[in-house]
Amino acid sequence: MLTELDSLGKNIEHIKDIVAMQQNYAKVSGVSETIAPVELIEDALRMNEGAFARHRVQVRSRICGCAANYPSRSTRCWQILVNLMRNAKYALDESGKTERPICLRLERKNGEFIRISVTDNGIGIPAENLTRIFNHGFTTRKHGHGFGLHSGALAAKELGGSLTVHSDGPGKGATFTLELPVQPTKKNEH
Repeated sequence: MLTELDSLGKNIEHIKDIVAMQQNYAKVSGVSETIAPVELIEDALRMNEGAFARHRVQVRSRICGCAANYPSRSTRCWQILVNLMRNAKYALDESGKTERPICLRLERKNGEFIRISVTDNGIGIPAENLTRIFNHGFTTRKHGHGFGLHSGALAAKELGGSLTVHSDGPGKGATFTLELPVQPTKKNEH
């Protein structure tokens, strides 16, 4: 019972941390601020760490000389990353594979953009779905609503960037890539 109580206490502390993080991001919703992309990735990972642990997901990351801060509406970026990581976990669950890596990659493109990729070795995406995956209401999950990727693509565009997908087909995993400008576009400044 003491072990169970200790575990419960740790879970409650974790929930409190998540709520505090969400409230922190909610306070700056719609506001431009300068933040390190690495911090966004770490916060999105913290949001998903309990689910990753329960589902035996191994997180691997590769940060390529991109530690510079950049102006961004961090709430929108964070929401996109949380959703991409959560979707990768679902793809791994549905694959039934015992090895469950999610690879996170951060790099700079031409000095003008940062690129954050989330790659899994899950169920993959058939070619016919690659063109529809960002459509509102499109989902392949039994309890999915088809709003997350659509919302993420719209948010990326609103931020002057893009959200793209690549998959070699069923059973071969997928890579979602969020590309954002280092300097925000005029419409993103408030």
